[in-house]
Amino acid sequence: MDLINKAIFKKTLSDALNLKRVLIYLVVVLLPQFLFVNVSKEAQMFSNLGMALKTEFLIGFFLIFAFVWVCGIAPAIMSSLICSSFVAQEEADGTLLMMVSKPIKRVSLLLSKFLAFSLSALMLSALSLFASIYLWASFFGLDFYSLFRVLSLFPILTFYSVFVSLIFGSMSAALSTMFSSRMKALVPMILILVLTFFVFIPIRGAARDAGVYESFMLDKIDLGYDLGNVFVGALEVVGTRLVPFVQMVVGTFTGTFVVPEGGLLIDYDHGFILQSLQMVTYHSLGHSFLKWVLIPLLLVGLGILIFNRRDIG
Repeated sequence: MDLINKAIFKKTLSDALNLKRVLIYLVVVLLPQFLFVNVSKEAQMFSNLGMALKTEFLIGFFLIFAFVWVCGIAPAIMSSLICSSFVAQEEADGTLLMMVSKPIKRVSLLLSKFLAFSLSALMLSALSLFASIYLWASFFGLDFYSLFRVLSLFPILTFYSVFVSLIFGSMSAALSTMFSSRMKALVPMILILVLTFFVFIPIRGAARDAGVYESFMLDKIDLGYDLGNVFVGALEVVGTRLVPFVQMVVGTFTGTFVVPEGGLLIDYDHGFILQSLQMVTYHSLGHSFLKWVLIPLLLVGLGILIFNRRDIG
């Protein structure tokens, strides 16, 4: 028996890449960026700069949107919504019993769905990034060299976006095997998402100020730091170093950089970019990457074990 069921694979891929869903996802991804480039004071300020400096600031703000939204929260939410339905929704709709009663292994059911999701995640990540780059390049009128610099970020940001999609998708798929309701599978993922991107910001800051961040082993459970470390490390692997104001934003969200008290002020008038902020190296890139890979793998293994032993009737 084939490990990948073609019928399930095609159905899952077709559902994930439904035209209406793709368009809604693109609107959701592009809307905050559209508002920024058209309304924000920052965009209006650096739109009048020289091309070289404009490109530096544009790349900086684009990377902020990439980390927080385009390659971060948006694909995490999208992946959680898709993969949380793998088993839980099938059971709620009454179709799971029919599927498992056929000569299809339960592992094959999950693998077929997840492989289709992985392909759709790659396509959606690439499409949303390309659309985002087109939006920024069109609004600010980049020349060929500047556009090439922005496009050079496309491969590594696509990799990072797919990475985020797969880790959140795999955890959602695992939770979907453990619960009979899609909402029950979604709630833990929402909590993980909020914990990763938001909750640890004040906790991390207070713990560092008190000097107990490492002694209380908070660095071991600070998933936001490790995700930021993967983002920064991946960019450095391809020779892209974040400018200070981007380091400040990423450092605020993840703690990967030491952010000065009061933050940084950007001098648009004199075109001056400050010296780089100090990077915090609690873990290596490999350590952070491996942590974000192992946690979903362990959860998926547990989910498969539970799913294989579940009495579906």
